[in-house]
Amino acid sequence: MTDTIAAQNTLTRPTDDPRIVTTPPSTADAQLILQLMQVNASTGANEGWQLLLHGFETPPTRTQLLRKYPRESAEYGQIQAFLGGCETMATFVRQGILNEALVHDVFWIAGAWKRSEKICKAMRKEAGEPRIMENFEWLANRAT
Repeated sequence: MTDTIAAQNTLTRPTDDPRIVTTPPSTADAQLILQLMQVNASTGANEGWQLLLHGFETPPTRTQLLRKYPRESAEYGQIQAFLGGCETMATFVRQGILNEALVHDVFWIAGAWKRSEKICKAMRKEAGEPRIMENFEWLANRAT
């Protein structure tokens, strides 16, 4: 479990984020991760990750993604499910609902972001919404 407290002048990094105080992972954290894994399995997110990982020689641009997997394709939906799952998990971490260290231990967040960064940033630009996938990016940047 992670608790969020107001930023203090000591022992904090220069950031606009509140200081995150982590507690050891709990059984509740593990249960939530298992539930997220079940959602990923049922929505096709797992297949979406495999498509991103193995369907392109290099991290694809949004244009490359849409050329290979048009919006109406099942594959596009699976990739969107994967990205949505990453954003949801990262939001849970950022809001103090899910233990960050456990998430990084179970999932390769930094690699997932690296593989999908061009797509996510293009989605932001296309929608004119800078908050799209912001928590996913935030969590990936915190990976050690």
